[in-house]
Amino acid sequence: MHNRFRLVSIVGLLVLTACNDAKKPIDTNFTQAINEHLMKHGQVCTVMDRQFPIDVPRSEQDEQLGIGRKLEALKQATLVQATDTTSVVHGMLDSLRGSTPPQLVRRYQLTAEGQKYFRQIPGTLGQPRGFCYGQKTVDTIVKWTEPAALGSISQTEVTYTYKIANPAAWAERPDVQRAFPDIRENLNGGSKTTEQVGLQQTSRGWEAPGQ
Repeated sequence: MHNRFRLVSIVGLLVLTACNDAKKPIDTNFTQAINEHLMKHGQVCTVMDRQFPIDVPRSEQDEQLGIGRKLEALKQATLVQATDTTSVVHGMLDSLRGSTPPQLVRRYQLTAEGQKYFRQIPGTLGQPRGFCYGQKTVDTIVKWTEPAALGSISQTEVTYTYKIANPAAWAERPDVQRAFPDIRENLNGGSKTTEQVGLQQTSRGWEAPGQ
C-alpha cells in the first residue's frame, strides 16, 4: 500500500510539473501554442478574382499582367484544363455600351487535381476563393512582451517568423511562381517576415484566444 501511494504521488508530481512547465513564458511553449493556432488559421492561398469556368478572350491571352498568363501556368501544373471556343465575354461597361458579340476565347475549368486545392479562403473580405498550397508553421520566435495580468488572465504579445510546411509541388514550379509572385514571396520570404499573435495563459498552458 505504501509503495502504491508513493507511485501515485510521483505520477501526480510529474503531471503538476508538466503543467507548470507548459505555463512558462519560453520559446518552446509559445511555438507550440502558435502552431496550434496556425493549424486552423495559417493556410496560405493565392486568390482568384473570378469563378470557374473562366473565359479569356484570345486577344488578351498573352498579356503579361493578365489572368491568361496565370491560368496557363496553372494549366501546365494540371490544376486547370483549357478548350478553345466562342463566348460572349461580359465586361464592367456592358450596361453603358451593351454586351459584345461572341468572340474567340480560351475557356479554363478546374481539373480533379485542381479541385483538391481550390477552396473558399477564410478570414478574407467577401470570402473569395483561391488555390491553397501550404500551411504556415513557426520558424523562429523573435521576441515577446513581458506577460502581464489582465484581470485573472496573463497575456503576452509574441512576434515570430514562419515557414510553409509541406508546400504543394505545383506551387514550387518556376512557371507558377513567375505568374504568381505572391506564392514565390511566401515560399521564399516567409522566414524574413514577422507576424504577431496575442497569447494568454490557461490551465493547459499558452493559447491564442478563440483557438
